[in-house]
Amino acid sequence: MKHPACGHELPIARWATGARSAASHYSRATLLAALLAALAAPTLTACRKSEAGAQPSPTRDAAAPREKPAVRFAKVVSRPLAQTLDISGTLVADETSEVATQVAGSVLSVNVDVGSRVKKGDPLVVLDARNGALQAQAAEAAVAQARARLALQPGASPKGIDPDQVPEVRAAKQSMELAKAEADRVKQLFDQGAVAQATWDAARTQAQNAAAQYDAAVNGIRATVAALTSAQAQAGLASKAVSDTTVRAPFDGAVAEKRISVGEFASPGRVVAVVVRDNPLRLLIDVPEADIARVELGKPVNVKVAAFPDRTFPGVVKRIGASLKASSRTLPVEAEFDNSEGKLRPGLFAQGELALTGESKKALLVPEAAVGTSGTSARVFVKAGDRVTERLVKTGRKVEDLVEVIGPLSEGDEVAIEKVSELADGIEVAAAQ
Repeated sequence: MKHPACGHELPIARWATGARSAASHYSRATLLAALLAALAAPTLTACRKSEAGAQPSPTRDAAAPREKPAVRFAKVVSRPLAQTLDISGTLVADETSEVATQVAGSVLSVNVDVGSRVKKGDPLVVLDARNGALQAQAAEAAVAQARARLALQPGASPKGIDPDQVPEVRAAKQSMELAKAEADRVKQLFDQGAVAQATWDAARTQAQNAAAQYDAAVNGIRATVAALTSAQAQAGLASKAVSDTTVRAPFDGAVAEKRISVGEFASPGRVVAVVVRDNPLRLLIDVPEADIARVELGKPVNVKVAAFPDRTFPGVVKRIGASLKASSRTLPVEAEFDNSEGKLRPGLFAQGELALTGESKKALLVPEAAVGTSGTSARVFVKAGDRVTERLVKTGRKVEDLVEVIGPLSEGDEVAIEKVSELADGIEVAAAQ
């Protein structure tokens, strides 16, 4: 039989034997009560011991004292700094040119690729020049023919030429003069009655024809001069067409895109490459209306880019817009950055500051090591007795090994400059020696 409280087996045999021996002295009811009491006492004791054995007593751990971190501190200092404007924007090339062909032709060679550095006049693409060369030869032949008719010496210009000095015209003029003289002589004889009318008519007609031939020769020479001028122009165009079969870089820079390959046929106006002048680079800055009076040409601009996070690139304000943008109420300002080293690239996003005119203002500075991060915010730990308190701040300009902080700080406050990542608001610290 099991005990109802703890589930242990009850000693049935023992209490049954005792019950029979004591039955003669007690009544049945009295005997039953005594037996139950005797039975329950040892079993309850056993249950308590069993439960006590199942739950061991907890041990008391002595709490070890927490060690205070040893931290060095530095004071917050104040310095006058020039007024600046936070800026951001995208760097763009000083010039961008989509270089295109001026003549048609098959591509014989492509001398550049993306990223190639070029100088002004360097050949980018070469086209087939045979058609242009043949046209140039025909034009030169026409020029030579016209110059020969005009009897021009090599290098002589047809401008201002005297037609009477051309052999063809000179012969026609002499014939005209002879015919006129003959006509005058015959006219005298006719007037004297020495010759017939027919003779006079023939002499007069011959003189008229000779004059007409002279005029025709003069006009022919003038037409030849015009033809020579036209032939020279055609020869110049043909020569230029031959030269234009070589597409050249318009300025010093780099190739941003290559848009043609060997074997393709390029029609006039086909873009073959995009060339950018990447030194200097430009940065477009939108200055708020409230600050435009403090922006001047020549003011320094300092920016950083993600590609070189530990370096500052200096620039200068080169251009100031003539009017504000109506949509944003900002004035466009352009700064230029020297890129002789070739570190910067058009398209990089830049952030920095623009120096403004006006008196300098005091700023609070702390060592760079004192500034930690808390999520997206910057923080410092200020000494308060034997503890530190966390202060969220905004960082600004860097001056040597110090950084400007804006927040609930005062000049002379002591900030932790060691183990900043291990500190927390309100913890006890020990001053490092």
